Amino acid sequence: MTKRSSLRSLLLATGSFIGGVTLGVLLTPRNGRETRHWVSSQASELSDWMSKHHRTARQKGETELHNIRQNVHKGLRRNIPDLYEATENIDLSDDGLTGA
Repeated sequence: MTKRSSLRSLLLATGSFIGGVTLGVLLTPRNGRETRHWVSSQASELSDWMSKHHRTARQKGETELHNIRQNVHKGLRRNIPDLYEATENIDLSDDGLTGA
């Protein structure tokens, strides 16, 4: 699906949802005060739900990122030699360098 088609679908779905909610609020048998209270409580519940899921998703994302970083570091350490360890037995004295 192309970006334009995806955007159109998203806009259509969002518009339909908002239209349905608006129509439902207008046709409700409750009076204005009850409807406002109901909408307010539903918005509060939705906000709490979104906050909870946002925290959960963030924690999972941070955990996954940490695991990926650890795996990359392990892979690098395994595949790239430590130059200090690789060169510790090389004689770098003046005699060793000149071959005398």
